[in-house]
Parts: sequence; structure tokens; C-alpha cells
Amino acid sequence: NLRTMLVGSPKKRFLVVFAHVFQEFRLPELLSVCQLHDIELEHDGYSEEHPYCIIRVADEKHISTLLNRCVMIQFIVEVWEEHRSREGLCKAPFSNYPTSSYSFNILLHSFGRKVPATEKIDLIESMEHLPLSGKVDCRDPDRVFYIVERYTDRTAGPTDVYFGPLVGRGTREILDKFSVKKRLYIGRTTMDAQLSFLMANLALIRPGCLTYDPFLGTGSLLIPPAYHASYCFGSDIDIKALKGWGKSTKQGEERYEQDQNVEGNMLSYGLERYYLGCHASDFSSGVLRRVPFFDVIVTDPPYGIREASLRVNKDIKNSQYSLSEQFLELLNFAAATLVLGGRLVYWIPVIRDLYTPASLPLHPALTLKYNCQQVLTKKSARRLLVMIKTRECSAEDASFVQGDNTSHNQYREVYFSKT
Repeated sequence: NLRTMLVGSPKKRFLVVFAHVFQEFRLPELLSVCQLHDIELEHDGYSEEHPYCIIRVADEKHISTLLNRCVMIQFIVEVWEEHRSREGLCKAPFSNYPTSSYSFNILLHSFGRKVPATEKIDLIESMEHLPLSGKVDCRDPDRVFYIVERYTDRTAGPTDVYFGPLVGRGTREILDKFSVKKRLYIGRTTMDAQLSFLMANLALIRPGCLTYDPFLGTGSLLIPPAYHASYCFGSDIDIKALKGWGKSTKQGEERYEQDQNVEGNMLSYGLERYYLGCHASDFSSGVLRRVPFFDVIVTDPPYGIREASLRVNKDIKNSQYSLSEQFLELLNFAAATLVLGGRLVYWIPVIRDLYTPASLPLHPALTLKYNCQQVLTKKSARRLLVMIKTRECSAEDASFVQGDNTSHNQYREVYFSKT
């Protein structure tokens, strides 16, 4: 569905300005959203070192789709001019662009150097040769133009300079709406809103699909799927987390109120119609039938840091559940219960010095699509893995690890070690 096309086509060029955070996640999210909406996209190369990326799409209307869905995009500019210095931009004739009588404003966005206000004004005033005959309006202009500069040396001039009209801004305001700080019910392991929405995009969440979280906790990972009109269902071994029983983790609150629970969060956002409910169960006990019916599984299994990794043993008591066993069982479950083409999106903790791709769990029916790292400390990180079910699972299929699978079990000890 997603094709890599030859650079140099006559399509218009657009500059994507990303948020400069979670750099490993930005391109996978962009490509995933393109796949979700069947958008043909080409790009002139992507770098995690800066927030800029030149793209081309077959239809300009696709730009609005990207802006409405990608949470890592700040804004997109149509590229009228691209130069290696300010002098090149100031000398550009702009004869190929139509004259506009609309009111306008010119803004500057820079990376690698903070440009002083006086310098910004001087640069903008030097653009008098632009084909713009309308009035300057800094408050509510008809059109906004951007000068975008990238610096690799603060003491020298910019190495890349772009100019063009603003096409649109992203939807990062939803991150404020769904901020954990404003949420009705949270716990010690509630996922950050930005990462939750990233997971939903990498999972190709779409209206009407069925999403499941087997380690539901406070339900933070099901909020973005419900926002995108996916029906959601979850489970957790800790009924207190599901029901909101016990001491509150919010500062200034002693105990959770009656409406502070997973369902209460959905109600507070008006998403209750997409929430199918939850049940308390041990993930390893196999309560659910192993037949394909989930479109997406998104989850963040416990690492044994803020929440213990537990399962119910034969004596009906909670016992420790090794991380290696936990992740191998998760892949077995996903391979059996995902529909063909369905996605498993989950976090796995790693010790940075011990991590190798061979230490990741695999399954014959699942193909690894993306592997993105979020650094937590000098010693530890976690990786977001996106796996696709590419064939039906046979009775002989089982998850496995090619290399050493014991490093995950050492995660807690290394995390808390002082050396």
C-alpha cells in the first residue's frame, strides 16, 4: 500500500516540522498514518538530528490528513524556496509565484540557534521583493509565511533555509486535552498522552476496529483508540486498578472517588460508547478463547518497578511472573487472537548495555515492523515494538528468543542498582 517513489517527481514539496522529541518515533508514525489512509508518500531523507523533513504526496488534500492525525507534527509548509544561506533566499526572484493581495504575516522558525528578535525583524523586512501586495497583519492574517532555518554551528550562518506558505498546523492540542495532569483517574504507571496517541497511530487504529489491552491498569492506552472510534476492551490482574479502589496517586487526594476508575475516564471524555468494559483476570491463565478476533493489541506490561509482574499460581495466590515468560506469553496470545494483518504494539524494558536485537522475543506468525527506543536512565530504556500478524498460527508455533532472553529478568535489579 505504501510505496517508496522516486525523488524528483513534479509534485509539490512540503516541509514537515516535527516536535523535536521521541525522534525515533516520528518517521514510523508518519509512515503508519500514510499506510492507514492509503497515502503515497516520498521523502528526501529523514534525520533524527533535526525536526525537518521534505515530503511529497500525490494529492495536497493528504496534507490535511497528516496534520489531523500525526501527533508529532507541529506544522507543514509548502516549500517555495530552498537555499543554503540567507543571502540565497533574499536574492531569490520569486517570479514563479502569483501575486497575492491578501493580508499576511511572516514568521521565523529556527533550529540549532535562537535568533534574536531584532535579527528576525531585519530578516523579514529584507523580504520586500516578495509577490505580496496585501497588508501585514500580525494578529489575524489571511496567509502565514514561514522562514525556516537550520543551524549546525551557532557561530555561523544557517546551513538550510526554507521559505513558503503555512499549509496547516498539527493537532498537538489534543495532548493538552488528554494530559495526564488533567485526567480524572490516574495511577503510578499511567502512560503519557503523547506516547499513548503515538501507539494508536503505529497500531493503525481506525473506526470500528476492536482494540484490546491485556494489562489495562488505569486504561490510559485505550483512550486514544476510543478517541479514534475504535471499540475497546481490557483486562488486568489488579481489580483495584480497574475499579479505582484504594489510595489515590494524585497529590492532595487521599482516596479515589466513586467515579475515578477506567470507565469514569471514558465518561469524562465522552468516549463511553466505544468502551466495551474490562474484567479482572490473570493474563497467563488463558481466560479468553484463542481465536482470531482482535484487530489491535496495545499494551504496556508491568516491569516490576512501579507495579509487580504477577500471575495466579495453583494455590490461588499471586506469584512473581518473570519478564521473559511474560513477553513470550504475550506473543503467543497475540499470534492466536489477532486477525490477519492485525498489530501488536507493546513496550519492553531493556538494559542499554546488554540490549541486542537478538534478545527480543519473536513468533513465526508475527513480523517485527518497528522498533523504537525511549531512553529512561543512563542504564535503562524501553522499546516500543510493532508486530504484524502475517499468517495464521499453527498448533506447533510458539514464541522464542534467538539470543539471551534472561537480560529482561535482570531489569529490576539493574534499574535499582547504585553502580
